[in-house]
Amino acid sequence: MTTVSSRFPRPGGGPELQKFIKTRIDLLRQANWRSWLSRTSGQERAQQSPAVHANRNRICSATMTEWLILLLLVPAVVVPVVLLVGFAGCDKLFGLQHINTQPPVPVVPMIVSAMGTSGTVIALSWTYSGSAADFEFERMKLPEQTRETFTAAASPHDDDNNGQGLEPGTNYLYRVRAIGSDGEASDWSSPEPNIPGTTLPFETTFAWTPEEQARSRDAPGFQGFSIVQRIEAITLTRSGTRVRLTLRAASVGNASIASIYISKPDPAPGKDPYDSDSDLTLVSSAVVVPANNSLPLPAIRYQLDAEQPLLVAIDFSAALPSAIKVVDNVLATEASTYYKVAAAEAANPDRTGFTITDKILLVEKIEVG
Repeated sequence: MTTVSSRFPRPGGGPELQKFIKTRIDLLRQANWRSWLSRTSGQERAQQSPAVHANRNRICSATMTEWLILLLLVPAVVVPVVLLVGFAGCDKLFGLQHINTQPPVPVVPMIVSAMGTSGTVIALSWTYSGSAADFEFERMKLPEQTRETFTAAASPHDDDNNGQGLEPGTNYLYRVRAIGSDGEASDWSSPEPNIPGTTLPFETTFAWTPEEQARSRDAPGFQGFSIVQRIEAITLTRSGTRVRLTLRAASVGNASIASIYISKPDPAPGKDPYDSDSDLTLVSSAVVVPANNSLPLPAIRYQLDAEQPLLVAIDFSAALPSAIKVVDNVLATEASTYYKVAAAEAANPDRTGFTITDKILLVEKIEVG
């Protein structure tokens, strides 16, 4: 007679082990040997033939043998697997390292501060715990909300608009992200630029003194004139890359300006003191300064050097009358004015035929950033 052991091969592992266990359970249900023994009385068992006894003993022996194998085999397979999974390093070998852990969160740089250090520069500092080839910033100018991006290699970094300078007295917002060596970018430090930085305000580099303000007077009749106000370096106190002029009209009567330029004097030998260098720059045109008012003109980009004199060349309107404020008796070592009647030479760097006077005309204040 074929035994239970011979009818079912020994299991291997995994799915085979599960099949093996299920088969043994089915066998026990079919045999139902416990029920059969309980229903058989001692007298009945005594009357059974030796063949029946032998067959019953073989079934019980085979079944008990299979259960004994299960008791030994299951721990022998399960325990090593549990130990293997828990052993250091084996979780990665079998791809089990993320069973109970989340993937690492990408590293994002964070801006620590954005401080204005001048009228055109904001110093940025930030932290980053990863490795980056570069950092990309987005800058938003307020209130216009115009945006620009630029890169920085390491913290800290002076944002000067790539050498062009920021606007003095202006608010900006920033955000940053890291750029890896493979060109991949991290998330931005915020959904929108949100770290504020403000450039320092304009600073005065030239202005009428309180005494000059007190003795200034109205001067009408400049229609069609061209003047060049030469301001010596001794009266200029600060340099900067942004320049803003403030003009002063007379107490009665407007000042009508056709165009206004600034420059350094031409340093070439033999040049007149009112001739402009090659940096001649337009400040504004078609300007009307209302009577009894000071008018700040829009700031322009210009490299003002406080170590050199500054020329302010003005063409008054030929069609409209102009009345301006004048300060008399100014020392030639501080400022001089050159004028020419019925001319339009402010835009011409090589000027001729101008007459000198010891007055400061029209230009009340010059600021830089």
